Amino acid sequence: MKTILSLAAVVALAGSASSQVLSEDFSTGVPPTGWTHVNNNAHIGVGWIPDGAGRAWCEDEAGVGTVDTTLVSPAFDLTGVSGTTLSFDGETYWAAYLANHPTSYGDGISNMEISTDGGATWTMVWTDTSLNNGDTYSPVVDLSAYDGMVGVQLGIRFYGTWAQEWWVDNVVIDGGGGSGLTYTATGLVGGGTGTLTVTGASAGGGVLLGYSLTGAGPTMTPFGPVDMSMPITRLPVLTADGAGTASMTTGIPARASGFTVYTQGADLATSTLTNSLAEAIL
Repeated sequence: MKTILSLAAVVALAGSASSQVLSEDFSTGVPPTGWTHVNNNAHIGVGWIPDGAGRAWCEDEAGVGTVDTTLVSPAFDLTGVSGTTLSFDGETYWAAYLANHPTSYGDGISNMEISTDGGATWTMVWTDTSLNNGDTYSPVVDLSAYDGMVGVQLGIRFYGTWAQEWWVDNVVIDGGGGSGLTYTATGLVGGGTGTLTVTGASAGGGVLLGYSLTGAGPTMTPFGPVDMSMPITRLPVLTADGAGTASMTTGIPARASGFTVYTQGADLATSTLTNSLAEAIL
């Protein structure tokens, strides 16, 4: 492994600027700067709040009636871009209280929505269909219908009456081709062996992975803002196979137990960032 003293060592491997138009990891609070917390009815309770681990969290609450509240992003400009995507990390608890659950006990809805008229109207582009408590997911949502538009906003909407709990993190709007890059890390146990995998990369291309133990950033690079704080350590460049998958195993030092590792990757052929991860080392 090689510690990066300057991000130039990383970004020199890439040939073009970032295609990200929005990136938010909620590490500075909820709502973060530029975002608004909108109450859609009279019973907001506490609404969206930080969860203590750098994520946005919302749940219904006893005694306040139906919670209907939306985290609204700053407006962003998709002029001249194509293949726009939304990616994020999510986790759901009390999934059986979602309205669309096969054995639903409630009326819960967890949506990603888009507005192009300043929040007057919203269109649902993704809805939570979790089946089990503790379900986690990192979807990539096609937003190409909004390519070329200005004044676009993302709404993270929670609705429920004594219903689900929802955590959201690492929200990225990418205006550069809809690569569908997905980064996962498993087996992060001190003294064990972890597996790092990127799917959706350029077939035969290089994939760069980096990690930090000092925080979630953001740190600005020509790739766009990465969710890692300096110093950042980079791993050897991987080569994606014909299906666009790059994977490696790495030893986890026993002394790393109890730390949180912040990690993210990049497809060097397209200079596109993967989703970022913040994982506790057990």
